[in-house]
Amino acid sequence: MLSGLLSLFRALGLFRVHPRLLLLLMLAPWTINLILFLGGWSVLTVWMTGMVDPYLESLASGWWQALLVGFGNFVAVVLAAGVAYLITIIGAVLVAAPFHDRLSAAVERAARPASAGPARRMGVLAAFREGARTAAVLLVLEVALLPLLLFPGVGHVLFALLSALVLTLGILDVPLARHELTLRQKAAFAWRRLPQVAGLSLGVLAVSPVPFLNLLTLPVIVMAATLLVVEAEGPLA
Repeated sequence: MLSGLLSLFRALGLFRVHPRLLLLLMLAPWTINLILFLGGWSVLTVWMTGMVDPYLESLASGWWQALLVGFGNFVAVVLAAGVAYLITIIGAVLVAAPFHDRLSAAVERAARPASAGPARRMGVLAAFREGARTAAVLLVLEVALLPLLLFPGVGHVLFALLSALVLTLGILDVPLARHELTLRQKAAFAWRRLPQVAGLSLGVLAVSPVPFLNLLTLPVIVMAATLLVVEAEGPLA
């Protein structure tokens, strides 16, 4: 598990090998993620506050009304940020798929032994198709986890842990899809490397609550997931 968590730091260490190349490959996903997040957050905030304000204004008058509306707006902004983040993760997996594929291939070339062959890249259309499949699976799994939020405390903790694991598995699909593994083979690989994958998901969980940092680190998580694939012993399938 510790090796999975440390893969994040090993991914950052690759910048010493190809700093300019890896930075340029990361800039596109960064920009896409920020645009998706800020756009979604803005739209959701306007919509949610527009729904909440009239209702709260009808519940009180005088200075209580201003206090209640202010608190309601704060809650609406926070909830909008959370929903926007989930939408961004799903959207980034799809929209940034070709960039993540290029980044993953570059990491594999930089990290794999010299005796290994060059890392191949997927075509743009193939990357979009794979990203769409992954985004759909992530969305279904996240929706399936939502009932856990009905149980305060333990349910919320389980939701956070399992959501981070689901996201990590989705990102792990980036390097695995490039090796043309079937869904069964991907599942078998993830199961064999579950301690490392779980360790990486703890790193994902650590940065998830931090606004903007959670989006900016998504390409680094792609790099770390690629390292888990590169460092796997034996054939991937």
